[in-house]
Amino acid sequence: MLKSLFLNHLEQNQAWDKYYRVWMSRVNYDVNHKHFHRAFTQILRLTDDIRKRHQEQYLYIPNMCLGLFYSSRNQPEMAETYFRRALKGVDANKEPVSVFNCYLSLALSLSFKHPAEAMACLDSLPKQMLENPMYDSGVLGYRCIIASQQGDRQAFDRYFARYDSIRQHNPAGFNPANLQQVMVCHYLLRNDYKQALAWCDSAAVPQLANQLRLEVFQTTGNWQQAFREIQLKDSMEQADEREVLEEHLMDVTHDIDLLQAEQEKAELRRKQLMSAGLMAATIIALLIAVLIYRYFKNLKLKEQFQELQEARRRAEAGQAIRRAFVTTIFEKLKSPISSLLNYARIFNDPEFKLKPEERSKRYRDIVAAAKNIESLMDPVLDSYSRGDLGITDEEKRVCQDALRSPLQTLIGTAEVIIDADGQLPHDEYMQLRSAICRDAYDVATSTRKLILFSLYGDAYPIPMNYEIGLNEMARTTLNSYDQHFKTQPKNIEFVTDVADDVKITTNMLLQELINCLLDNVVKYATGDTLQLSCHTLTDGSYAIAVSNEGPTIPASDAEHIFVPFVRLSPNEHTLGVGLPLARCLATSMGYTLTLDTTYTQGARFVVRLK
Repeated sequence: MLKSLFLNHLEQNQAWDKYYRVWMSRVNYDVNHKHFHRAFTQILRLTDDIRKRHQEQYLYIPNMCLGLFYSSRNQPEMAETYFRRALKGVDANKEPVSVFNCYLSLALSLSFKHPAEAMACLDSLPKQMLENPMYDSGVLGYRCIIASQQGDRQAFDRYFARYDSIRQHNPAGFNPANLQQVMVCHYLLRNDYKQALAWCDSAAVPQLANQLRLEVFQTTGNWQQAFREIQLKDSMEQADEREVLEEHLMDVTHDIDLLQAEQEKAELRRKQLMSAGLMAATIIALLIAVLIYRYFKNLKLKEQFQELQEARRRAEAGQAIRRAFVTTIFEKLKSPISSLLNYARIFNDPEFKLKPEERSKRYRDIVAAAKNIESLMDPVLDSYSRGDLGITDEEKRVCQDALRSPLQTLIGTAEVIIDADGQLPHDEYMQLRSAICRDAYDVATSTRKLILFSLYGDAYPIPMNYEIGLNEMARTTLNSYDQHFKTQPKNIEFVTDVADDVKITTNMLLQELINCLLDNVVKYATGDTLQLSCHTLTDGSYAIAVSNEGPTIPASDAEHIFVPFVRLSPNEHTLGVGLPLARCLATSMGYTLTLDTTYTQGARFVVRLK
């Protein structure tokens, strides 16, 4: 665990030299403890890692590991091959220690069958490394063993003298790795077999002790003991092989388990991929179905859009025809409407005196104007059924009731005065004239509102090409307002917090809009306070408000009152287009008209200018 953490630390710091040497030490540990399968797997991983990281200068390390692997498996020829590969790949100038280890390991592999070549390898060792007594004594030990195998007593004595000198005089710098083998060779050459066997028994590794005793008994000709040592050697080798095979079997079993686990994971992933693929195919099929559905739906919508466009074109054409028709009627009605308004204003003046012989002509003019209006009302109402408004028969009846009653009263009263031919008493005549005055005004204004509603009730945009001061427009509208004809004349107060130099670009129909609102608040006022006001709003825009003191309109009827031909009370006989006309005119000019439901003293209408 600690070594793995250390490897991770070296990898993060990219210390590749130390990283691969630590990995090599792990392989050597497995080889020395005969974990050959694990060691071989580690060597393959080490080689792949070096190539993956493009660190080919360290490929000599896995070659050295393979040499040690085959050397421990008693395959010196294979070990020799990989040690030579390692020597070709290592840089002698940068890695003298690695070169030293390669030559030393190669010499060990060659010593079994080619002792002369093994001695030549030892002669090729870097000289600077031999200056260290630890390395020098180790090499001298190998030289002694190889010289003994060659039977070169003179060379052996020369190497042994130096070897034993280091052992005697510099024990701290002495390398005891091959001490037992060297001493056994030394005493065999001196024919001191007892000491040779004693050194054999001092070996801590049973296999080494067995091998040394076998050599002693073979040298002395004690074949019975040699045979026993051979049997013991075979027994130990078989035990080692069995242990290696068991461990190898465990490793293979572990690998098989891992492969089975990977296979199960692969099968699970395959099933997951199949499920995902099936889901993807289903989703794609659904998407294709949705696209096909949307395609045909879009085709249908396109057809419907074209039909709507055609219907709109026909409707606009019909609306244009209706507008032209109503405009023509309006032009014809302007004269009788003006005539009735003028007579109403004149007759409303108590100082105006009309000679008895002139009455017949004047009142015949009033009758003619009233009959002219009456004759053109039905075409105007019929035009609604062909326009966007599309009134019902009941709404048409409401209009006829609101217009015909004052018209017939006006005509009847005027005919009474005409038939009297100036013979009516003055008081009775003045009462009839006052009634004619009110009826003429009501007929004229109601007819005008109905015509305007017919023209602008569809709330189509109208041009804004008239510039005027906001306060000036409000004062002009208030000054021209005919409240003298109302049943309860009131004084209307004008209040403003807008500067007089503020101008707006609007349409002259804004005055008609305000007149409609004034008609409503005057009609339903019960108190004396009526107000027309102009205000600056917090966002910098402006508003016009008209209010009275009287009954409040419930919040539930705040929008209902703007519906055409609606009467909130069954006792009313009004036309019911005043507030709807005001709303349509406001919309056509881009304004908003609402009932202020927070105002509780009466009714308050607010026109918010854009």
